[in-house]
Amino acid sequence: MNGRIAARAAWVAALAAVLGLSGCVAEPAPTPSPTVSTASPTRTATPTPSISPSPDGPQPGTPSPTAGADPSWPAYDPADPSTWTIDFTGIGPFAVGRPMEEQAAAFAGISRDDCGNTGVASYLPPGLWIAAAADNGGQVWLVSSSIRPDQPGGIGPHTVEGIRPGSTVGDLLAAYPGIQAHMGSLSPSYFLTDGTTWINFTVWRSDSPEALQPADTIDAISVGSHEFPPKEICG
Repeated sequence: MNGRIAARAAWVAALAAVLGLSGCVAEPAPTPSPTVSTASPTRTATPTPSISPSPDGPQPGTPSPTAGADPSWPAYDPADPSTWTIDFTGIGPFAVGRPMEEQAAAFAGISRDDCGNTGVASYLPPGLWIAAAADNGGQVWLVSSSIRPDQPGGIGPHTVEGIRPGSTVGDLLAAYPGIQAHMGSLSPSYFLTDGTTWINFTVWRSDSPEALQPADTIDAISVGSHEFPPKEICG
């Protein structure tokens, strides 16, 4: 009997040794996966460009800063006054502040008729009278374009807004809202100025600025270094 007990004890001890070597081992704890941080890209806001407000339109005594030439107008032709532009530099080929004879010598296409005054270069294209007057130093101080009552229908030089001799006061007021009028030697005129040069739109058939009406005709447009156009150019 003692032999059986000893043999059984030896068997149990051997079984325990086998189990200890073959699988009763705890599984290792799982290794956590590394955390990947994905940062959203930073966006830089695109600034909105600032836009300066546009002018509200021509101010009294100043031309429209946004006006442009009508693309339907024909190209400039020195022999055709209807293609000439009126602005603060002068009218067509004649510029205020430059030698008159130098300009007249380079001017071709319309015969010159000086109306008896050596300080004036004047021209009589169909339906128009155009004149440039020089000071004692020979520099142009005035250029004028006017309609001829005895020969209606002439198409003269124009501003970039399309105003020319023969336009109405209503046309002028629509092109230059707020434009002011003043009284010259004999007739009233509306005017634009840049501070050194004046563009006068004269109505011969009116006797005061207060009497001007939208239906009145602009008889003459002049550009000069004096505030008022002269009473006479050839006299």
